[in-house]
Amino acid sequence: MNALLAALALQVVAAGPQVLTLDAAASAVRFHVSHTLHQVDGVSRTVEGKAILEADGQVRTMVRVPVQSFDSGDANRDSHMLEALQAGKFPHVVFKGVGTVPASATGGRPADLTLRGELDFHGVKRAVEVPVTVEFARDGSARVRGTLVVSLEAYQVVRPSMLMIKLDDACSIAFDLKLGRSG
Repeated sequence: MNALLAALALQVVAAGPQVLTLDAAASAVRFHVSHTLHQVDGVSRTVEGKAILEADGQVRTMVRVPVQSFDSGDANRDSHMLEALQAGKFPHVVFKGVGTVPASATGGRPADLTLRGELDFHGVKRAVEVPVTVEFARDGSARVRGTLVVSLEAYQVVRPSMLMIKLDDACSIAFDLKLGRSG
């Protein structure tokens, strides 16, 4: 998100902050968890978010995903995960972060940066650093990709069991987001 914002800042420095809105139809957040007996992958395409780029290259971001939108392709398994995640009590996973768009984030070249912020998951807020790669298109839109691995126990999620063996603690969250200019 930061690289996109840098490109926009270079184009309209005098125009003030630029707001970029997440295109949910072209974005996805995926998760992966492991169990001794199988691997589980799921996806949500119900993603909301925005990024605000200041003229100095500073960016503020927010991405929100409804817990109930994750789909692993197995309704029974998804029902158990919604129980474990207490989706009724904690309906969203939310990331809020800040960073600086590198000056090299222009001309359609991918740029790497780190967003520092807070992940609110299962009602627990923890500081995180999220490495992302941003690639800008000529129309000012950007593709933002990255992966974050979280500990379920650190977010106080009681890990489900199968045959008395708990789900692994690590949950990988990968995202592929498209943002475009608002308005």
